[in-house]
Amino acid sequence: MSHLLFDLPPLSPDYSGVASVFHDLGALTVLHDASGCTGTYTGYDEPRWFGSSSPIFCSGLREMDAIMGDDGRLLEKIKAALRNMHAPCVSVIGSPVPMVIGFDFKGFASLVEHETGLPTFGFPTNGLHYYDQGQRDAYLAIAKRLLEKVPRRIRRTLNILGASALDGFDDPSLDILEAMLSAEGFTRLALWGERSSWEVLKESTVAELNWVVTAAALPLARFFEERFDIPFVVGLPIGKREQDRIFSAFELLSSGEKSAYQFPPIQVASDQKSETMIVGEALFCSSFRSYLETEVASGPVGIGTFFSQGKDLLGPGDILFSTEDEARQALSTPQLTWILADPLLKDLLPKDATPRFTPLPHRAVSGRLYPASLAPFFGATPLIP
Repeated sequence: MSHLLFDLPPLSPDYSGVASVFHDLGALTVLHDASGCTGTYTGYDEPRWFGSSSPIFCSGLREMDAIMGDDGRLLEKIKAALRNMHAPCVSVIGSPVPMVIGFDFKGFASLVEHETGLPTFGFPTNGLHYYDQGQRDAYLAIAKRLLEKVPRRIRRTLNILGASALDGFDDPSLDILEAMLSAEGFTRLALWGERSSWEVLKESTVAELNWVVTAAALPLARFFEERFDIPFVVGLPIGKREQDRIFSAFELLSSGEKSAYQFPPIQVASDQKSETMIVGEALFCSSFRSYLETEVASGPVGIGTFFSQGKDLLGPGDILFSTEDEARQALSTPQLTWILADPLLKDLLPKDATPRFTPLPHRAVSGRLYPASLAPFFGATPLIP
């Protein structure tokens, strides 16, 4: 009961995170539910749904199907859908009802793969976790199935890992990142999260470096490093300091210096009280904090987040909210003079609250209520609303 939300809407769930990773891959994505969860993903969580196409359908799970089992019917629906498309793979994604009845997603995925000959993934998501956990699992599942060692590396090339539409990575923001890379003499190969096809992701291991842009992709970056010896850099180019740090690390790693500093510096000391709080995805907040503390002179900045991926980026004084009440309490701290968060979080503030509130729309929090793009934040002079 402690996870009930009274002032905030439901945050983007794990099944939306998985579906978002497969959106641009051309995969046949099947949400095993009674249609409500599919509507949540397509209608609220996925901004690309209204401007592009991706093969996805709801299994149409009904009461008798849950009682009697519908594996055979679902298999026939998938086979029928595949007759009308050329999908490179299939993804079967869970929802609360399959969790309750104990549906075996991995076993069913094996059955689909045997019947169709296509790589098939089964994800036992259940809507009780958030989108970042679903993305983490999807990235790793694809990498473990798809990637192979190659005998060569292409100099000054890199993959961007974790560019999620649910975190504000739209076309303008991705264009800026790619322009920055090009200006520094680097070439982007695969983009994990958007734009890249199944075949492009397969070529990821020829890259020299990886650039991690969301915390959900950190486990994927570690997989690349452990399995293929491809180093990674973490952070977003928010302000001159972070931009210089990231591209300096690229240069060092490209020259063979494997000890390049990978993580944004944690600025808050344990004996300092934060006067400013940023609430959002941990990696974005970490790079934004560096900009605020070093270039805006905002004083100590704390991070608050509902999303568990990116604990490595949190320092003393930062808070991983497990409930809405924890967020309300943190945002009501008397010493706070500035809060930067999704507009809906303003409802958690006391009516007599005095801190300056800067809206930072986050798709995973407020859906399509507000335009959410990271483009204004990238570069030496970020545009703070």
